[in-house]
Amino acid sequence: MPRFSLARMLAGHYESLLVFRFPDGEYERFKQVVVFAQRKQYRTPTNEAIQSVRRLAAQDLAPLAMPGTGAPRYPVLPAPEKGANNRPIRFQRLDWLPEEMVEAARQNGVHTTQDWTDLVQPGDGMVEMNPAMPLKKGHVAMLMASGMMGTLRLTDEEGRPMLVKGRVTKVVEKIEERDEDKGETVVRYKDRFVTTVGVLKAKAVQVISDVDELTEFMKAHGDKIAAHILNAYRPRYELVPLSQELAVVDRLGKQRKPLPGQAEPGLLPTQKHAAIALARAIRKHRTASLQGEMGLGKTTVAAAVIDLLDAYPAIVICPPHLVPKWIREVQEVIPGVHARELHRIGRNGDDEGDVNDVRRFLDDYDAGKLGHKAIAVVASTSAKFGPGWRPVVISRKVGDQIVYTCPECGAVQHEKKDGLMVPVTDPAYFEKKRRFCSGEVEGWELDEDGRRKRDDDGHPVWGTRKCRAPLFEYTGKRRFSIAEYIKEHARGRFKMLVADEVHKFKAKASDRGVAFAQLVGAAKWTLALTGTFFGGKSTSIFWLLHRLNSGVRHDFGFHEEKRWASLYGVLETIERHKDEDDEDGVYTGHRRYRNQAKELPGISPAIVSRLLGNTLFLTLKDLGVSLPPYSEEVVVLEMTSEQGAQYGSMDRMLKKMAIQDKRYLSTWLQWSLARSNSAFRDETVMVDVVDEEDGETVRKVPLLDLPAVVGNGEWLPKEAWLAHVCCTEKARGRKVLVYVRQTATRDIQPRLKAALETAGLRVAVLHSGIGTRKREAWIKKRSHSIDVLITNPRLVETGLDLVDFATVVFYEIEYSLYTLWQAMRRVWRLGQTRPVKVVYAVYRGTMEEQALALMGRKMKAAQLLYGDEVGGAIVPEDSGDFLTELAREVLRGAKLPDLKTLFAEEGEVTHSAVGCPTAISPRLIPAAATPHQVTWEEMAQTVGVQRQPHRRKVHVPPAQGRLL
Repeated sequence: MPRFSLARMLAGHYESLLVFRFPDGEYERFKQVVVFAQRKQYRTPTNEAIQSVRRLAAQDLAPLAMPGTGAPRYPVLPAPEKGANNRPIRFQRLDWLPEEMVEAARQNGVHTTQDWTDLVQPGDGMVEMNPAMPLKKGHVAMLMASGMMGTLRLTDEEGRPMLVKGRVTKVVEKIEERDEDKGETVVRYKDRFVTTVGVLKAKAVQVISDVDELTEFMKAHGDKIAAHILNAYRPRYELVPLSQELAVVDRLGKQRKPLPGQAEPGLLPTQKHAAIALARAIRKHRTASLQGEMGLGKTTVAAAVIDLLDAYPAIVICPPHLVPKWIREVQEVIPGVHARELHRIGRNGDDEGDVNDVRRFLDDYDAGKLGHKAIAVVASTSAKFGPGWRPVVISRKVGDQIVYTCPECGAVQHEKKDGLMVPVTDPAYFEKKRRFCSGEVEGWELDEDGRRKRDDDGHPVWGTRKCRAPLFEYTGKRRFSIAEYIKEHARGRFKMLVADEVHKFKAKASDRGVAFAQLVGAAKWTLALTGTFFGGKSTSIFWLLHRLNSGVRHDFGFHEEKRWASLYGVLETIERHKDEDDEDGVYTGHRRYRNQAKELPGISPAIVSRLLGNTLFLTLKDLGVSLPPYSEEVVVLEMTSEQGAQYGSMDRMLKKMAIQDKRYLSTWLQWSLARSNSAFRDETVMVDVVDEEDGETVRKVPLLDLPAVVGNGEWLPKEAWLAHVCCTEKARGRKVLVYVRQTATRDIQPRLKAALETAGLRVAVLHSGIGTRKREAWIKKRSHSIDVLITNPRLVETGLDLVDFATVVFYEIEYSLYTLWQAMRRVWRLGQTRPVKVVYAVYRGTMEEQALALMGRKMKAAQLLYGDEVGGAIVPEDSGDFLTELAREVLRGAKLPDLKTLFAEEGEVTHSAVGCPTAISPRLIPAAATPHQVTWEEMAQTVGVQRQPHRRKVHVPPAQGRLL
């Protein structure tokens, strides 16, 4: 390198230069020098700086000093945060003396960490807890299994002393597999909770871990255990209201029609109990939650809680389509209440001035225009909305196509389709989200941080770069987040927040989750409502509880979801390592491992300690209202010979392709599930052509033509069967609700509508184009003039009452057990007066028959797991998981069960103390309370009204790490 260029480079990039020559004897041989300097931000050097560096070459340089001969000139810089393989860099001593190691371990050892505390003291963080209402037997079993009840002193069958201690421990199972194709070993570590009950008798010690043994033990001693737990965990509300509570709840709901079997309008006894219990829990904890089964009347209970606490003004956040229902129902329940929706804060383009619905509501309330009892209702979408915007691209015609260009640089905008970048031809592409220009323009090149790139001499580089000009502009709709406004400008003005469908706010950092957290922080009290609190995994409720529960916030940081999962969840860790030498560290010789951890569905019983203090779990059966009979049946139909031959040929071909290449698995499943019901039209099976190098889809090509198997005026067997069933039900005065799955690009609803109308039936189709807010009114307007309603079950999943329909037909099977259960409960709910019948129709020998069998087994498993709370305990599922499980069932040739037997209705099975799979689990009342105070009427007749609440502090022993 020329001396001038070298001097320029050193002067521009470095400072505090020191130059030494090699020591005597070596310098003469190698003629080399060593340069020490500190790196600095590049600045163009002056001629004087360059000449000062060049003069160093003419000086008589000092020899390089040996280590230890002098003090260092430069301070030691801090180590980088990450080193090789993204691991932290650590400096450690290697000359530790034994006594030094002992002292260091005492002060900073593993036993001082939170993980160690969680391991050896699992009871830490569990507070004294009084349930909101008397416990169910399922909760008693969870408390016993979790070890929270401590050691019980009971008596055995012979009346001798006996000690009982329950606990739950986490066991890690190791499974090692060998993948010869990839040349690696896969080791799986999977958590599993094991529940044991230790029994210490006078002559023996018994450890119970078997399900049958535990069931027998609970039958023998369940009442004694329940009495102990219910006295230790004394409910905050024991079904005995105060006079002022009684005065409030008895006058609510008088403006609505009485339910079938109800003598006069008003709240049901259980709804009154629930509202009082929640109100007391809120006074104690500031927050409370109600997990109620679909159709329970959660809106009614929430309105009663607001009135009991006199929490006005209150604010409700709910899904958009439930806003009108909330306004209507609170006005029916609370006399003299005024409810108003908060739409927005900001200004729309045509408005003369700003609109601030929050400020106007509060100003009107302060001025007395709304009366004392006022409730604001805001849609979850409105609560999170920010400023409005619109696309600003320029359209241009190129040949026969319309393309869109950047208004700043004029570059044609492209999108990725089938693995290729093609010009955008649909303006909707720019309306989905805010986009930026991806065109290349001349200018200073930029690095990853957006700063100008520089060459070796420090000069900026002129070339090309991304335009990045915004392809949108903010409009006159200057909207602001309602939740953020309330947090910043109206904190404390709303006494209560009611969050409906609160499980939709469970995400850690979603817009809805953030808006919910802002409203929780701004309101004095919070009531959360949901039908599905758990999402299957422990972390599905972590951030909800963190925002609602001060105890969780005290014990866990907001980002400690992994620690939460390690205590209450089920983790699976997959460890992979290659056998090749190049996987070893170059210098260490250590084997390189690749780890992957994920959480699986499953929770520890100990999690109940975080919930029972301010959470109620209610089902429809708890209401004590007799619903009409409910039955299910399966109809298996035969395909026509041509339909069956075509389906079988297609299924075999796609199945073979899926076995050979997993990329075709989805194609096989989707077509095998759908074609039997769409065989009335010509269709072509398309498959993806994939680039071997990057795995991207290049294009789609036709694989198989499927011509229609029926002609004009002819109907498929299932279509003809559906028309017959609907005509029969119409003759009996019963309306039919038909659920189908193919309602989008492969819509079969028009075909079904034509088949039913040909049979003389009046039919309506509810499609996704009807807004969520308009669906309830749309159905109500047409329900009296139609015989059949056709829709996708996901469109009526929450909030809608479809009690005008008595027969439900699943023309196509729904993949989500949660959606399936919700769809059924739209019909079988409070207000239904006729027996409800649900019919599943499938073709024999098809994939949908296999899918129905799998769904039936999942439903039975849910009933066994959750018992009478099944409707509220089932959680939303990923349809992809179901399809994967379905494919596995089919490929391994699982035997198909008798569908009619699988879906047949069963009676009561057992009276086990731990609960019944198909019958209601009765509430257990502590021995100190009057056993007959289980209904509102009996309470009023036998006990009367209590004047002061019963207050008693009970010490709850923490969980122990050992058995006894």
